[in-house]
Amino acid sequence: MLDLKKFKLEINSFVFWMLSKINIKLIVTLICFVFLGKSIYKNSDYLFDLTITSEELLWLIWGIIFTFLSIIINAYAWKLLINNIGCSINKLNIVKLFLATNIYKYLPGGIWHFVSRYNTLRLEISKEKSIEAILLEPILMLVAGFLFIPFRGFNIALYVLCWSTALVFLPAFRQFIIKKIKAMKAKIFTNNNNIKDTKLAQNNQNIAIRIFYPYKPIFVETIFVLFRFLGFLCCINAFSMRPFISYGELISSFSFAWIIGLIVPAAPGGLGVFESVILFSLGSSYLPEAPLLASLLCYRLVSTISDILAALIYPVKRLFKV
Repeated sequence: MLDLKKFKLEINSFVFWMLSKINIKLIVTLICFVFLGKSIYKNSDYLFDLTITSEELLWLIWGIIFTFLSIIINAYAWKLLINNIGCSINKLNIVKLFLATNIYKYLPGGIWHFVSRYNTLRLEISKEKSIEAILLEPILMLVAGFLFIPFRGFNIALYVLCWSTALVFLPAFRQFIIKKIKAMKAKIFTNNNNIKDTKLAQNNQNIAIRIFYPYKPIFVETIFVLFRFLGFLCCINAFSMRPFISYGELISSFSFAWIIGLIVPAAPGGLGVFESVILFSLGSSYLPEAPLLASLLCYRLVSTISDILAALIYPVKRLFKV
């Protein structure tokens, strides 16, 4: 009897161990890739016969402009957030750091933009504040994205649920969340802890005792999401699909897909996840699938080009001594 109980315990332990080893993000990403690949195959005739006219090209250029500007706005929001958590860094150009490292998100693992920022920040401020500045930035993006989800229709419960996410930046909630995320993401920082803290002691005076609610960073981050959406809207307009859906429904679906792409992906930059969520939520029912797929593929290209251009701003300025 005891042996049977011991055997059952061992089986349960093995099952839980196996479940803990499963990479949920990777599985979801692979499912999204399969779904997206199936859609591309199904609409391959339309995609191969598609020709980009000068009018469509103009829409795509506007998409690059809006998406490019959104990255700069996002960098400025992060700068405001760092100031908000009590850090004043005069020697470091935060916007430049953000733009230079943002392109690293396309490297395998999807963490190297965080690691690079951490290794730079910790030379100017404490490790704790450096980690906090990095971990709060994705949360800021999520909160800004949630603000647009209820625009699909007038649903009081949905408004309350989505807009209440802004409460996570209240000091008590913020400290609790940071503590939990630090425990989850500790390896990102401890495994890359190869830079000596030569300047930490002299920068401790930059850490403020009192932390205020980040009104300005959240406001600027909502503008970032809005500009990101405008870039997406330009890609939609390039293939004449806007009349089929309201702006409110479109920005709601965009924000939801963008949030899922931010949280779930194992692929760099949310590749495949964002597109699959949009196709699943808007395809066929709201928008014709083939033109929508073309818009999504173009938007992925627009986003990638914009990230590259943003990363080149300061190298080009240095090259031409502007």
